Amino acid sequence: METADQKDQEIWAGLAKLGKPYAYLTAYYLSIAAAVAVMLILYPPLIELLPVGGAADFAALGQAAFEPVESAQAAQPARSTLADSIRLSLAIIGSFILMLPVTWICMGARRRKDVSQSFIQTILVLPMVITGIVHVVHNSLALAFSLAGIVAGVRFRHTLKDSAETTYLFTAIAVGVACGINAVEVAAIISIFFNYTVLGLWAMEYGSETTGKQMFSREWMAKDDEKRAAGKPSREEDDDD
Repeated sequence: METADQKDQEIWAGLAKLGKPYAYLTAYYLSIAAAVAVMLILYPPLIELLPVGGAADFAALGQAAFEPVESAQAAQPARSTLADSIRLSLAIIGSFILMLPVTWICMGARRRKDVSQSFIQTILVLPMVITGIVHVVHNSLALAFSLAGIVAGVRFRHTLKDSAETTYLFTAIAVGVACGINAVEVAAIISIFFNYTVLGLWAMEYGSETTGKQMFSREWMAKDDEKRAAGKPSREEDDDD
């Protein structure tokens, strides 16, 4: 039987396990915010070049798409300026910075130890590519369909070994799309909430057998243990059948 001191030690060990990566992650995001604040203080005109606020502009563009055809004006070709190039460069850099801690979480908070190096590099580089693609095609329906045709002709033979890898891929896509429409603040929110949530689930070992025993009473779980010892199907096996 475990004593009270042993239980206290386990609790403190769990808190230490959770606190260290949380501290590193918090320090990383705070350092990014501090660096951006210092750059804006030293060079205030930089605020006009930051790739932020694009979500509102994209929503307004979507509303305009549903207006009657008679009131629509002739579309003007998009022109790239030096400011747009700088904004795109900052968006690509931002996607890399925001996905870097996601790769740390993927390497550290995974139960599988055989995480592919190519997969880690993919989720780090993929948002940068998506940022550039979305920047090119989000104002042109023809380019979007052309891109869809090109992607359809490419064969992807990589098979995900773990279903959790899908969430990392979707996070990379979400960050890339958000940065591509100049909404880095949305990408930052996605990155922050994803990392802290995965860290919390990893520290609590949510979904393991121990968490199930903590959620249900000892009598409930003891009945399943007795059935397993007697060779009878448990509740989980009955549900599967």
